[in-house]
Amino acid sequence: MFNHLKDNNESYLTHLLFAGKIGLSLLLRGAVFILHGLLPLWDIPARLNLENLRDKADKWNKHTEQRLEKG
Repeated sequence: MFNHLKDNNESYLTHLLFAGKIGLSLLLRGAVFILHGLLPLWDIPARLNLENLRDKADKWNKHTEQRLEKG
C-alpha cells in the first residue's frame, strides 16, 4: 500500500483527499445521469455534464503527471 503512495510522491492524506474528491465527483455525476435517464426532460447542469467531466479529468490527469515529475 505505501509503495503506491511513495511511487506517486504523496502522503496518505493528500492521496485520500485527491482520490476522495474524484470519487465523490463521479458519484454525484452518476446520480445526475441516472436522474436524467429517468426524467429526460430534466436537463443536466453544465457543471455536471460530460464535457465538464472531460475537462475535470484532464485537470486531474495533469495533476497526477506533475506529481510524478516532482519525484
